[in-house]
Amino acid sequence: MKKTLIAILALILSIGAYAQISTEENPYSFKIDGFNHQAIKTLEVEKPDLTQVIAEDEENDSQQKMMRFGVILPIYKNFFDIAEKTQTTEGTIWTLSVESKDAQALIFYSDNFNLPRSGKLFLYNPEKTKILGAFTHRNNNESNTFATEYIEGDKIIIEYFQASNETQQPQIELTEIGYAYRGITKLSDEYRSSGDCNVNVNCSEGDEFRDQQRGVCRIQVRMSSYYIGWCTGTLVNNTNYDLKPYVLSAAHCIEDVASNSYYSQFVFYFKYENSGCAVTNAEPSRSKSLTGTSVKAYDNTYASNGSDFALFLLNDDVPQSYSPYWCGWDKRNTAVNNGVGIHHPSGDVKKISTFVTRIQSSTYGSNDATHWYVDWAETENGWGIMEGGSSGSALFNPNGRIIGTLTGGASGCDVSASYKYDLYGKMSYHWESNGNANARKLKPWLDPTDSGVNYIDGMDYNTSSLQQLSNQTIANIYPNPTKDQITITLNQASNQAKVEIYDQTGRNIHTQTITNTQTISLNHLPKGIYNVKITNEKSIQTQQIILCE
Repeated sequence: MKKTLIAILALILSIGAYAQISTEENPYSFKIDGFNHQAIKTLEVEKPDLTQVIAEDEENDSQQKMMRFGVILPIYKNFFDIAEKTQTTEGTIWTLSVESKDAQALIFYSDNFNLPRSGKLFLYNPEKTKILGAFTHRNNNESNTFATEYIEGDKIIIEYFQASNETQQPQIELTEIGYAYRGITKLSDEYRSSGDCNVNVNCSEGDEFRDQQRGVCRIQVRMSSYYIGWCTGTLVNNTNYDLKPYVLSAAHCIEDVASNSYYSQFVFYFKYENSGCAVTNAEPSRSKSLTGTSVKAYDNTYASNGSDFALFLLNDDVPQSYSPYWCGWDKRNTAVNNGVGIHHPSGDVKKISTFVTRIQSSTYGSNDATHWYVDWAETENGWGIMEGGSSGSALFNPNGRIIGTLTGGASGCDVSASYKYDLYGKMSYHWESNGNANARKLKPWLDPTDSGVNYIDGMDYNTSSLQQLSNQTIANIYPNPTKDQITITLNQASNQAKVEIYDQTGRNIHTQTITNTQTISLNHLPKGIYNVKITNEKSIQTQQIILCE
């Protein structure tokens, strides 16, 4: 019975969240016999002159700045003014092909976007092998903006369908097209844009970090200067344990812009990775994307005395079908001897880099307390390093908790071992050392309960579902947080119950049977988070308690 309830709850969570993104159906023109997709009217957009852009890229890449992979080409045309119309028994189809020669991929941007309830928007390539949509009224937002992930190739087809009985007028401005000029297509018969020393995350080096791997995403960054770039972010947990879609990254991946309309066109790709360890000519797994975010806190003073972080809140919940994981964190300023970084170097499929020597406190600007200095190690399957596109990615300690985010460094496949190092802004400094305002620190967002804990572990939908289903109230537990003891008072309907306390590794550290009210001493335990399980003949109650200083 319990397994059935969990399955039902998981299905509800998946459907509810997924409906806000796209319906994953085929375009209406696919249903029409004889519809000639090759004859669709084409809007040709002049390809950009990339001479100066490529020269700037060489300079930026050498400094491990955010990797640019595309430029934005202005169009500013009403889609319905230039698209072809086809009438059907069910409604009207508008189609338009957009082409810009020699692009590795194209991206759709709109600054005037609003769909009625029956409206359905699709984007696909002429071969019909990559289809985005249907996008619906659920993709409308207050800024009336929209953006998509990229579609490979130099031509895309935009298709819109509206039912015959719809009275509301749609708004679709073809504002801009993103033109990807590097890092997308097959290179040397391999899907690889990063250096060949990098290690795929699904190699053995990632075996101890499979959960954390599910929290890492590639970020398609829109810059106001008409560039598109790659960074890396990580879903991060908070002390409410409420699956709030916070993504932690770096401030140098964003501009100092307050308007949410700017961030509404950022795209977050989950699960973009190879299924195995080897780099082959097999296409990577299709990523799952989400569009739109806001920035809750950031520090962009890393060139002087800051730690370089940005905390995003996605506009949509992350669907359960994406298999997401909200990674834990550790805000203590504690050097560790080993761990990993998981990232998207040069926007490539997900990679993992390993360190096996003690990290050191270091400086990026003028303050020597802001960053961790990390030396990368050669491992069984390569020598994982960082590149542009890795920016903002998380550094994980041996317990799988985030302790830093990447700012930059000297590492690369072609440099000597002594230069294979990078600098990560410390989680301990991000916490509340960059300024007093909530917008300059992580603490108010990742510890909204003001628990004062030094670290928490991660969670996913399965963890959340089990907690919701099993959390029947048998007793009250107080105080929580606590410094040295808890008191458990059973409800009137419960005369006797078994109490078990577990640490974060799952080790049972206390078991006893209680009646009525019982106080349990915890002063012999280290500070942290513990799970209390209370069981009687009818129910199971689980609750996390926080033991603080």
